[in-house]
Amino acid sequence: TSYSIGIDKPEIMQEKIRAAAEFPILKIKLGSDDDEAIMAAVRAATDRVVRVDANEGWKDRQEALEKIQWLAKMNVEFVEQPLPAHRLDDVAWLRERSPLPLVADEDVMKANDLPALARAYHGINIKIMKSGGLQEAMRMIHVARALSLKIMLGCMIESSLGITAAAHLSPLVDWADLDGNLLIKNDPCRGVRVEQGRLILPEGPGLGVEENL
Repeated sequence: TSYSIGIDKPEIMQEKIRAAAEFPILKIKLGSDDDEAIMAAVRAATDRVVRVDANEGWKDRQEALEKIQWLAKMNVEFVEQPLPAHRLDDVAWLRERSPLPLVADEDVMKANDLPALARAYHGINIKIMKSGGLQEAMRMIHVARALSLKIMLGCMIESSLGITAAAHLSPLVDWADLDGNLLIKNDPCRGVRVEQGRLILPEGPGLGVEENL
């Protein structure tokens, strides 16, 4: 799994990057006026692979293209949701010119959304909390594969119950961003754990989740 670093002052983001030393892949949130300063700080702190989440933050397709061309020189793996949702014509234009894969997040919720996205994006982000559960997530995986879309498993800030459920699907996808349980202090459950960035599933029955007493 990657580890997410939210938008903050560059020096604080550097501290968070150093604290996440066990994760070989980082997910960096961009989409503000400070993108250049943030990425300069990131690259001053680490040469690890970076996945960028623009979070609908770039204003138009030309700005997005310029940012993506710049990011392509910085060991960035892909860019997530470069433009606001429901602007598929602009994303399709961007896809034709982008040197990096584009991954949908806010533009996708359920399997029925995928056929319309296939012309604009290279991949999708499936979040169980958004799709409604494992059954719909599995359906999304099958439909995405039929449409030749790459797949990332993502998450909200949530407990180990949801993260462990999603982790059971990780062998079926291309990328995982399942760190939501690491960002809370009062996790009511114990389940999947992370070792050097790798998701280690529990061995108990069912999902293997236990109450965190």
